[in-house]
Amino acid sequence: MTTPMANRYPQPRTADQNGQSRQPSFLEQTLDLVSGQPLLRGKVIILTGAAGGIGRVTAQVLVAAGASLTIVDREGPALRDLAELLIGDEPLTEPADASDSAAFRALTDRTIRRFGTLHGLINCAGLWDPRPLEDITPEAWVNTINASLQTAFAGCQAVLPGMVERGSGSIVNFASTAGEYGSIRPAAHYAAAKAGVIGLTKSLAREAGPSGVRVNAISPGPIDTAALLASTSQAQDSIGARTLLGRLGRPEEIAAACVFLLSDLSSFVTGHVLRVNGGALL
Repeated sequence: MTTPMANRYPQPRTADQNGQSRQPSFLEQTLDLVSGQPLLRGKVIILTGAAGGIGRVTAQVLVAAGASLTIVDREGPALRDLAELLIGDEPLTEPADASDSAAFRALTDRTIRRFGTLHGLINCAGLWDPRPLEDITPEAWVNTINASLQTAFAGCQAVLPGMVERGSGSIVNFASTAGEYGSIRPAAHYAAAKAGVIGLTKSLAREAGPSGVRVNAISPGPIDTAALLASTSQAQDSIGARTLLGRLGRPEEIAAACVFLLSDLSSFVTGHVLRVNGGALL
């Protein structure tokens, strides 16, 4: 039987507020791991969808890895709560609609004024609204395309000219196994949006590669987030069992993949869709 990732890490003990010994959470272990190897020290990153389940954890992991952040989300209160949680340089907080091209250009300019430069972008914003084809209204279609594809386009269009001019930079878009293989649950609009993200990623990698800018995508499999927790425990077990590791993925594992793609360790990786799915789809 394959050993779960959490059990492969050293299992230190830590103390809670009452001084009682306890097992550190997987997030605490991940933050400890990346802070010991600050692969993003000195790098400035824009992160969209920062207040969501994966985005919130990714922000914490990026800061632990040494990055300075601009965090973007439509949910202003949740964004402010996240900013108070982050340790290190105070992030630039941008409560904005990431699908708005003009707004994205403006927040990119503010990022460069604040931090002096920009090294990377993670387009994590998206919308999961599963429904069968006959229930996909024009509004549902537009909302999903805007949240899951237009946000990536607006972000890339805003940051790429500056990166190309500087001759360096890394962009990480969020795709999905649904965009590669079709959605298992009825969600053709979501699958179409994520397939568009993959096409956008590969095309921009071709455009920007000669200038030294890298564009990649992460394709998450079943991840233990609030959206998945809304399903029954039986459904969660069934979904986890479809992976070769026999479990759901964790947001921290997606965040770690982002660190790799933004860091110099991936300097010869571009136009790639990195599948972080536990072997659910090969």
